[in-house]
Amino acid sequence: MREKVIMNKQEYVVRPHKKEPLYVLNGVDDLKISDLYKVKINGKEETVYGNEFFHFMLPVFAVEQEALKDMTLCVEVTVLESFESVRMRPSSCAIEPEREKDIITFKVPADKRVILELDGDLLCPLYLFPSAKIERPENTTYEFRKGQAYNIGCLELKSDDVVYIEEGAVVSGRIHSRMADRVKIVGNGILYGGNWHKWDENGAEQMVVPVLGEDVEIRGVCLLDGGSWHLVPVACKNVRIENVNIMGKVITGDGLDIVGCENVTVRNCFIRANDDCISIKAVEFQDPSGCADVRNILVEDCLFWNAEFGNALEIGYETRCDEISDVVFRNCEVVHCEYEGNQSGGVLTIHNADRAWIHDIYYENIRIEDAQEKFIDIKTLDSKYSRDRSRGMIQDIHFKNIEITGENFPVSIVRGFEMANEVCRPHGFYFDNVVICGKKMESVNGLRMVKELSDEFYFV
Repeated sequence: MREKVIMNKQEYVVRPHKKEPLYVLNGVDDLKISDLYKVKINGKEETVYGNEFFHFMLPVFAVEQEALKDMTLCVEVTVLESFESVRMRPSSCAIEPEREKDIITFKVPADKRVILELDGDLLCPLYLFPSAKIERPENTTYEFRKGQAYNIGCLELKSDDVVYIEEGAVVSGRIHSRMADRVKIVGNGILYGGNWHKWDENGAEQMVVPVLGEDVEIRGVCLLDGGSWHLVPVACKNVRIENVNIMGKVITGDGLDIVGCENVTVRNCFIRANDDCISIKAVEFQDPSGCADVRNILVEDCLFWNAEFGNALEIGYETRCDEISDVVFRNCEVVHCEYEGNQSGGVLTIHNADRAWIHDIYYENIRIEDAQEKFIDIKTLDSKYSRDRSRGMIQDIHFKNIEITGENFPVSIVRGFEMANEVCRPHGFYFDNVVICGKKMESVNGLRMVKELSDEFYFV
């Protein structure tokens, strides 16, 4: 059996923005190649990258996205160290791997992302993320070509700029814009942040930050190992994020933070983050305009892995606006929500630490395989992140067709806020076919929920 890797617990340290990376990428080969896995797909050997937290591969096929559904991949994985057990996630793919000594074989539809785990070790999984090739748009402004590494520092985009990162290209740096409309970042390549921070420490650099833009499209790219938040649309309208892979390994390495935005669609993405996978906020960190109302957010057909810190699907903590409403998480899977231990971690969470009225939030058709932290964690509170001096209301939160399939039965918490001069009681919680460990939930007690200063809980 392989020797289990033991990592020191990471600590968050506030750090200044760097003007230069710790080191320059001299070539694509500067990304570490996996020392644990070798993989063939349909008989062809593919590149497998690896680091201290995960191993991954991004095979690209020259077909249209819809055509992937009709393709089957025959995968052969050679494991270069001893192991005892193997498990495939998400289990909804119903993949039964075959093993002969150190070789694992299985078949998977080409439109599915899958994760291979050895011996239950969450620090060395293999991520397989196939995708359809995205061709270079005709109006491309910045092109990064296959097989080359680029050091861009901070690339500032203007209206109508198009960034194309071809498969096999690795771009080190950040991409920002302010008041730039119709910007696009597309391709099958990698935007890399691992050379901007130490391997086990956070940084301050956020990777993709469009501010005050309209009609923003981010499609196909992989955001890898940022030292802070990876993808952060701020005060934007009409944002489309599709087929994006985000893999972060450091504390504060949020996957996607939607800040003060309207009309955002996130579809068919994967996020593995050692903090919030997705967080919806209103906050001035990037720009004062971020303290704007949030509405009409749709997250669907996505796969999530929340590592040690943070939450899987989060609203908060920073809610410095009047209203956050009409947010839908639909047809998503959470393969892991790991144990945090800081009293805030969970799968479906709302932490209203400022003044916003948060209402009409929908969680629909969500499948959770491993919930080591809380299932539902909804709180109105005054926290270290708060700036507003009054608390906002949480109201009309809907849970429909939610299932936890793992062996753990996690607790849940809904808690309001009360001070001598202020009372704020969240209310209007609707549970329709919520199933945990095979049992349909019919009451607060059955849900193992701590309910304080909150009202109107309905089960159907």
